Amino acid sequence: MEQGTVIFLNGASSSGKTTIARALLGMLDEVYLTLAVDDFVTTLLRPYLAPQEGFVPPDGLEEAVNAYLPAMAAAYHHAVATLAGRGANVIIDHVLQDPAWLYECVTLLAGAPVLFVGVRCPLDELERREAERDREPGTARYQYERVHAHGLYDVEVDTAADDVQACAARIVAALRTLEPRTSAFRRLRARYAGAD
Repeated sequence: MEQGTVIFLNGASSSGKTTIARALLGMLDEVYLTLAVDDFVTTLLRPYLAPQEGFVPPDGLEEAVNAYLPAMAAAYHHAVATLAGRGANVIIDHVLQDPAWLYECVTLLAGAPVLFVGVRCPLDELERREAERDREPGTARYQYERVHAHGLYDVEVDTAADDVQACAARIVAALRTLEPRTSAFRRLRARYAGAD
């Protein structure tokens, strides 16, 4: 079975990945599924994040969630790889704050054509958006350097410099010229193989 194409959006929280993913759906010629890491984790934790009236969270909930985060991230990566392996085109909305997550994605998606997109935004703008959206303070600052530490993409966009339509158009143009044999994911796989 032919592998689906993956558009892999990576950037800090509040950088605009979800908005870009929505815009891409209206610009792409083929059907794409969207799967955001935040939505995936939120679905698993929904009973705790949106509890019924009278619900009292158990002691140690935050510690347990943090302990389960690597397993939830791995499940997310495997879900994306399974979808692509079954021929589905997928737009990933991810925050690669842990180098092990990138390694796992590069390994699991070895057979799929992947367009690796760096979604950038200056830190001061990320923090402004974070406050405006009432997100956990400090998240953007924590993720800012980590998510792009690998330094290799097929295309990068800056959501503070360009509007969402321009960012999405740039991604679509890069997808049309993607050469899987020289893609960022292929080069990252070679880098990891050389380090083993």
